[in-house]
Amino acid sequence: MEPRHFPIRACPVCGSQRFQPLFRQSFAQLSATNLMEGYTVVICDDCGAGFANDIPPQSVFDDYYRDLSKYEDSSAPSAVPPPVDQKFRDVAVLIQRFLPGPGPRILEIGSASGGLLKALRDLGCSDVFGLDPSPACVAAASRLYGIPGVVGTVFTAAAHGETYDFLILTGVMEHIRDLDRAIDQFRLLMRESGRIYLEVPDASRYDATLDAPYQEFSVEHINFFSRSSLVNLMQARGFRTIEAGCVVRSLHEVTVPCTYGVFEYASVPQAIEPDTETRPGLSAYIAGCAAEDARIRRAIDESLEPGEQMVVWGVGTHTLRLLSTGGLDPSRIALFVDSNPKYQDQELRGVAIVDPARLQSRREPILVSSRSSQQAIHKQIRHGLRLRNPLILLYGREPGGHREELDPVLDTSAGASASLE
Repeated sequence: MEPRHFPIRACPVCGSQRFQPLFRQSFAQLSATNLMEGYTVVICDDCGAGFANDIPPQSVFDDYYRDLSKYEDSSAPSAVPPPVDQKFRDVAVLIQRFLPGPGPRILEIGSASGGLLKALRDLGCSDVFGLDPSPACVAAASRLYGIPGVVGTVFTAAAHGETYDFLILTGVMEHIRDLDRAIDQFRLLMRESGRIYLEVPDASRYDATLDAPYQEFSVEHINFFSRSSLVNLMQARGFRTIEAGCVVRSLHEVTVPCTYGVFEYASVPQAIEPDTETRPGLSAYIAGCAAEDARIRRAIDESLEPGEQMVVWGVGTHTLRLLSTGGLDPSRIALFVDSNPKYQDQELRGVAIVDPARLQSRREPILVSSRSSQQAIHKQIRHGLRLRNPLILLYGREPGGHREELDPVLDTSAGASASLE
């Protein structure tokens, strides 16, 4: 299939249409999901910001996050809510320093299952509210933590007529195509002297050793901010920077360098300062990913016997990119597996995507096509499903040792240890 070509996207920071391409990212498409076949990572010639060009309109992304969210909690209902991830508690402590006045009214846009708002409530913030495009996320936040919320996006939030003292968007701005429209909504949602906290992956510090190759160029990430470009974005639109800095956050089994900023509306735009961080950061990341990509392709090839087929577990960016770029051969794939029910009963390159429970009768080796969830998937296979299939594990293994054959005496009961490190 020929890639679609969309209208040129102006730089989301300065509005320029002059840019230089750095990398072309490609994705295979799920049979019932037609988001995009890929995009070009570019650097703005005028301000130095990084972003994705050749992408669909905002409405397509809005539909995607509504219908195919992967951010809701999928655990079984329990009388005891799951503990809040330490990452959320760390963010909440940072945010607490900037809350204006006593008893601030807080809105989190992209609140997922409510973990961050629960952490803030535990610090004494009682007036918290969530907004998320996924109905399942909003329901999960209410069920797990009693966090009130509504279904919607940043573009619909102001329609309710409510205003807030503090807005929070963590891991959201990198997903939004129409940033000017989003910032217009911030102004409508913020009370006088209100503030906003933004946190995004830091493109100037992307590190090819921290996650799977090119994972920061995911099917969902379309803006590649540095501290400089995040500050430029807000200051050019009349916001004053209270503080901006850099942190490292955990994400499942990997870590992600991030940058954050706290801003308040001052109505006076400031001149954009050239971003000299993003281009060298992205260029180094792309070079590092190329070497790691070559390694995992060799590992897959060396782990299969001649003519042997495999099951591929996971249909996220890792798999979609490898399929699109020749790293996975569909003729060698018997099934795809994914725990997200929204992906099941679809196809990838003519191969079915099934629920993990369907693997009980299969004997093919299972390729774990993820770095950030490799340990969790390994545990689910060995101790949850108690499968004895050979596993192909791409990360944290010695060269030549990517195929794990189950020891005949290994206990696959839930209490057994099966560390990959």
